[in-house]
Amino acid sequence: MVDQHLDNMSAGTLLKGLNVFTNKFPELGILHIPAFQKDLQSNYQSTRTLLAAMLAVVKMQPVLVNQDWAVHLLSSEAYLDYTKAKLADEILRPPRIHTVQALLIMTLHEWGSCGFHQAWIYCGIATRVMQAIHSQRVAPYPLDPTADGSKDAVSLAIENRAFWACFIMDRMISSGTYNPPMLPMSEMVKLKVMRPLSTVEFAFGPDANLITMGFERSTPLLDQQPEEPLIIAHGFEILVSGFDIWAQVMTFIFNDGRRAPGMCAPENCPWVSGSPWYRTQSQLRAWRAGQHHRLHYPSNSVAIHMSLGYGESFTYINLLYYVCTLMLHREYFPFLPTTVSAPRGPVDHPTLEAEAPLGWWEESARELFEAAERIADLLHEAGECGIALATPFVGFCAFSAAYMNLYVYRFPQMNIGRSTRADELMKMCLDYLEEFRGVWKIGDAWIKTLKYASLLYERAADDRGQYLGKTRDDFNILHQSIHEFRVLDRSDQHIQEIEGAGGRDDGRPVEPLSFEGDSMHLDMPLPDILTDLTNSACEQGAWSQWWPAEFGLILDQGGGGGGGDVDTATRQNHNSGVSDTGHQLPTVHPSDAYND
Repeated sequence: MVDQHLDNMSAGTLLKGLNVFTNKFPELGILHIPAFQKDLQSNYQSTRTLLAAMLAVVKMQPVLVNQDWAVHLLSSEAYLDYTKAKLADEILRPPRIHTVQALLIMTLHEWGSCGFHQAWIYCGIATRVMQAIHSQRVAPYPLDPTADGSKDAVSLAIENRAFWACFIMDRMISSGTYNPPMLPMSEMVKLKVMRPLSTVEFAFGPDANLITMGFERSTPLLDQQPEEPLIIAHGFEILVSGFDIWAQVMTFIFNDGRRAPGMCAPENCPWVSGSPWYRTQSQLRAWRAGQHHRLHYPSNSVAIHMSLGYGESFTYINLLYYVCTLMLHREYFPFLPTTVSAPRGPVDHPTLEAEAPLGWWEESARELFEAAERIADLLHEAGECGIALATPFVGFCAFSAAYMNLYVYRFPQMNIGRSTRADELMKMCLDYLEEFRGVWKIGDAWIKTLKYASLLYERAADDRGQYLGKTRDDFNILHQSIHEFRVLDRSDQHIQEIEGAGGRDDGRPVEPLSFEGDSMHLDMPLPDILTDLTNSACEQGAWSQWWPAEFGLILDQGGGGGGGDVDTATRQNHNSGVSDTGHQLPTVHPSDAYND
């Protein structure tokens, strides 16, 4: 049935689906629309498999709601079942580029659906098939001497994009895991893979002289600046080098970051030139400097780039920059400060063995919380422009920004009172995540993690003595969840940590919140979940405080997905240094903080 459906699909429906995919998944800019249409006419099975994979993720996108052409599509599940069945056979046949492309789409889908093992396998197979295709063309003595290694310019362009998409997805799904990336940049150099092509080069094929130059044109991806700033037409190339930096950031964090052996030594402190943190930060800044200034947000708006047809790529590039900035700076900030804590580094073992230069922590705080602000504003502006992105990586950006805005809302002095919009920005991220979790299952675990962080920080802000002397080790699992791109639901462990560290553990098993049953479903609107949480308060008193009252008010006013003004009086009190109970907030004392 699916075969017949795909064969009978109208040209209009096909083109609209391809357009949605191309715009909404910048990290998978792999489909060359004219070539794809031509291949469909050739009736290749691998082409139909790729079409089904593409339609599976397109059908999930919120942008399809109320679109007349989309009613002719099957369910996402029907396309997925078809794709999986066909790929099981195709991966062992002679390598085809359509198989690689379908595997990459399935990698993204499985990751967003919390099928992390499946995503890892799909990505690995895609990479191996792609390496076989490339070797078949460039190897002096290919394994299949009967294969024709000659390609026209457009075919070479498609091969180029697919290879670099393997690189991006390999970097992406290695983040938040302890699995090493399979496709290092050094291997791309060794294979002389041409640098990622621009939008124009991908559409029309690279010039003949560019093909002969090979990888030499890609050296800016390594340690050199491009001769000219890269413009938005080079968006895919920018993402390639950006995700290489992203992978370095996440590797640093998941190898224990500043807690790794020797990382607290004076020569490895983050402000020291040559330290691992400083080198990565320098690479990130060089990557940013290599982009044309018109690609930098907020000095340039999403709306401007939307008018040029590049709104999604512009948003994605800037999200990547700001989330890397956020993750780098967050690594050294206390996990559990107090309401009077000033910007400072870790205060529990192992502490840094050198003093930071004057003003360094204040500047680090500015960059950290500004990055969280920019992410929230980007997502909100993109939504207002009607070009909202809903891919797993973008969801992680929203989750990370939501957490940091929650953090600085409860502990405003950690940014010296500069984050005056923290409550508003938090709502923006929640609005995004509410819609996101309707597309990708991974969003549910991020929302749950935010609820537990909110519970902890509300208690810590309201009662300074409750967690006094507690270290990050007392909240190790919650801390882990806050960093994970491969996030899991660890609700039971989170509440046990919070109850135990807060002295509320009376020896009885903690009743974990159940999201199962007739009265609670994760597919209900987020405000309804929060209402059910409040109504099902347990005797330990945790659930009645599950979400900060201010954020509950925000969600009630916003209807879970719309706008709605926040409590103006609450914000004014918060911004003026007055607590929600009307008391003046204590003055800052740098040494008065919980342990990190």
